[in-house]
Amino acid sequence: MRIRKKLFFLLILLMGLVFAVPSSSSASVTPTPPATSADFTMSAHPNMLTILQGSAGKTVILLTSVNGFQGNVTLSPPVSCLAIGCPQYTISPTIVQLAPNQNATAGFTIYTFSQTPLATYNVAVTGTSGSLFHSAPVTFTVVPPGNPDFTISANPSNQTVIAGSTGKSQIILTSINSFNGTVKLTTSPAPLCVSCPSWSISPSSVDLPPGGTAASILTFYSTTGTPPITWVVTVTGTSGSISHGVNVAFAVVSSSPAPDFTISANPSSLSIPAGTTGKSTITPSSLNGFSGTVNLYTSPSPLCPSPQCNTWSIDPTSVSLTPNGTATATLSIFGGTQGGYGNVTVYGSSDSLSHSVIVSFKITPLPDFTITLSPSSQTVRKGSTTTFTIKVTGTNGFNNTVNLSATISPVTRHGPTTSLPSIVGPYSTSTLAVSTARSTPLGTYIVTVTASSGSLTHTSTLTVTVTS
Repeated sequence: MRIRKKLFFLLILLMGLVFAVPSSSSASVTPTPPATSADFTMSAHPNMLTILQGSAGKTVILLTSVNGFQGNVTLSPPVSCLAIGCPQYTISPTIVQLAPNQNATAGFTIYTFSQTPLATYNVAVTGTSGSLFHSAPVTFTVVPPGNPDFTISANPSNQTVIAGSTGKSQIILTSINSFNGTVKLTTSPAPLCVSCPSWSISPSSVDLPPGGTAASILTFYSTTGTPPITWVVTVTGTSGSISHGVNVAFAVVSSSPAPDFTISANPSSLSIPAGTTGKSTITPSSLNGFSGTVNLYTSPSPLCPSPQCNTWSIDPTSVSLTPNGTATATLSIFGGTQGGYGNVTVYGSSDSLSHSVIVSFKITPLPDFTITLSPSSQTVRKGSTTTFTIKVTGTNGFNNTVNLSATISPVTRHGPTTSLPSIVGPYSTSTLAVSTARSTPLGTYIVTVTASSGSLTHTSTLTVTVTS
């Protein structure tokens, strides 16, 4: 009987425990984290500028889709102050369309004036899309115009290098006040010890055009025994009495650095005949096992129509990198008929990583020729002959034969006749003879000489006055 009572109370206790357990505790449920919202980022390249007082500076605003964002982003430049000489700002285009997980760019231009105060300014371009709002800060320094000079900078100016590997930094020289000349580059001496690092710069001299830029590569070599400290290399650029330097820091570590990539151009300098297209191979390379998509874009082309202006593009606009692998894209630069020279900056970005490389170019005029007639006029009596000299001169390497012909206006009965060679060389002097008969009407005649070679045609005129 006592045993039955104990079993009865035990059953009641167990039933109470069962009903005391909440139904939701029958399984362990992990809350699902909320989905990451679609968004976009903004940044400026470069984000620091030096602008001569009274001139303009330009930078590229890069917008990147994050988490599949797509849509239009409205861009607004900074608000200029109303005082005399305040910098002015423009952004083009003012609306950019972002595709999912892609990039888009806009050009940001800063205008200064002769009254603009010499100072450092911090401004920002803002972008809005619905309730999303971001900005890209830009710092620029207005400096006074003066004697021709140049600046020197490094990209990157500091980096981490695993012991036993190499590091590279692009040394960028920029012309100021129309500086034009050759800049020799030297480095501080490397330490003399068994495990110490070494470094070199190539090329060791660069030609810097007026208003342009040039680049060289500083390479830092470490060994497996290189002490894990920060090594500073000073690169000095010298041209005549002008000398400037920049410090580049390499922090040597014993553990592997974060995955990254580099970007290079081959060739980095192009000579392009006007009206044709030059190409450079852009090569992103994986570092430290980096893998992913690298988006490629360029500094903006001039805002004037082709074929007068130089224009450029890159294809494809994104490449995929495998760990320690490389990929290629092609930068195409069209040489406009206006000629000139310049630089194209190619940017590569992947999430928070961004690198760039500069490709310089010079547009060379197409081969051509000129034709000169001398003298420009002659007087000749009826029944006589007078002569002129025809000079054909090749330019820009022209080396083809030239066909000559002549016409006379007005056309009259018994009018003057011409005699000249039908084919001449590219660098030749020949004779044009104009003959009259006793019945040639008196008056002034215009002789037009046409010279042609392939698609090239030039004309020159002279006058002949027939007297009695």
